[in-house]
Amino acid sequence: MARKRSGRKTRQRRSKRGFNLVNALELYIQTDVLTRNIMGTNPFTALTGMESYSTGGGKTSSGQYIAPSQQYGYYPQGTSVTLPELFGMDKMTSVGTVNRAVPFGQGVDVMKANLRANMFPMLMQTIGVRAGFAIGKKLMSKQRSFINNKVLKPIGLNTVVTV
Repeated sequence: MARKRSGRKTRQRRSKRGFNLVNALELYIQTDVLTRNIMGTNPFTALTGMESYSTGGGKTSSGQYIAPSQQYGYYPQGTSVTLPELFGMDKMTSVGTVNRAVPFGQGVDVMKANLRANMFPMLMQTIGVRAGFAIGKKLMSKQRSFINNKVLKPIGLNTVVTV
């Protein structure tokens, strides 16, 4: 068995720095590309099921025109697919009424069709986002270093957040 060298000390590992905002932004944009191309909506709406939709509009029986109104709430009949729809969950609408649960897995066929239709554009967008952030990080490294060392470090936020 080999002898342990007494002269060398193991280096102490550098502690993990704070939450990286640039990496978080890249992750959100990549998630947005995937949810828009597969589910037809943004990540927030895909996760919560809350989306804006138009209701009403047109002429009444008496001939008066009613302008369409924009509402925000749970709308399982929409063209987008959300996680509550996939899991068949009940959801409260913005006006307080409960929409009954949709069947488990509703929207999987829509997601498959969207994936087939948007595969190439989604792939190109994903590569573009990754390349853009890689190039941007290299080009903006001095500015990012300035923010981390001269702005965040003196006020003590360098262990919480980095750029």
